[in-house]
Amino acid sequence: MTRYRLTTADGSVLREWDAADARTAEDEAVRTVEEHRASDPQGAAGYLLTDEGGGDVARWGPVAP
Repeated sequence: MTRYRLTTADGSVLREWDAADARTAEDEAVRTVEEHRASDPQGAAGYLLTDEGGGDVARWGPVAP
């Protein structure tokens, strides 16, 4: 299992979790981004999903993934 971190564009951590692969982590991140946008549209400028090594897995701008 690899550890993943989802942050907002300003670096605030929304969530961290373990997933079997990047695809699974990205699916979970999409759900989290959708929930965050629904509850905090002002904070929905951008999101970044990284793995435990700091590598980019996915990025989202202000348009829904």
